Amino acid sequence: MSAIVKFIGKNFVSIALLVVGIIIGGYLIGATYSVRDFFFPETAAYVRSPHTIVNSINGIGQLVTVTSEVAKTDVKVEIHEGFLNAGYYSANHIAIGAVEAGINFDAIDENSLRFEEDVYTLTLPAPIVTSCRIEHIDQNQHSFTLLAADWDMVRQLAQADALMQFVEEMIENGILERAEEETALRLGDFVRELTGKPAQIEFAARDGEIELPQSCQPITPSGWEKDPSGAWKRRN
Repeated sequence: MSAIVKFIGKNFVSIALLVVGIIIGGYLIGATYSVRDFFFPETAAYVRSPHTIVNSINGIGQLVTVTSEVAKTDVKVEIHEGFLNAGYYSANHIAIGAVEAGINFDAIDENSLRFEEDVYTLTLPAPIVTSCRIEHIDQNQHSFTLLAADWDMVRQLAQADALMQFVEEMIENGILERAEEETALRLGDFVRELTGKPAQIEFAARDGEIELPQSCQPITPSGWEKDPSGAWKRRN
């Protein structure tokens, strides 16, 4: 202990200078970072959002029996405008979404259920597409252009086209038939468990073309629409 005291006594000035140097060094380092942060602040984004406006709240009498998670890569949108299409630019997109199908219970009435020969027969409307959505879309691979490109409009076109393709392809791939199978299985089991009687599930014939809900009809950028050939055109 006495040796430590003697060492401190002999080197007191050096130790004091070391401590002061550490304190000053820490202060200078902190000051340097403060100056840097002042002149070169960290990249930040501030989102200012107004109040949410509720347009409507509606009850939905639907049974969703099938959900298809879908995705597309390389959804390329090319814009051709100006003299001799000099205003060309393009971007690729990755789109992820879902298409759901099921039964509309609003079309069921008292005549939909029959009990004959100890068997319950439930007649349901033909399955429908109940909803569509784009859950995520990412834009990448922007082309070079000298013009002021409207990349948000390009993304909106990609999103609209992807949504339309999703629902069209899912219908072609049999989502409505799968919804019919799942509904017959689930509701048949439900009726049997509830009544203890055999149950038969039937479906009415589809009347006319397949009607799509509002969620499957994309909102396009102002002035844009698809022509009969499938190309996007902007009205003048």
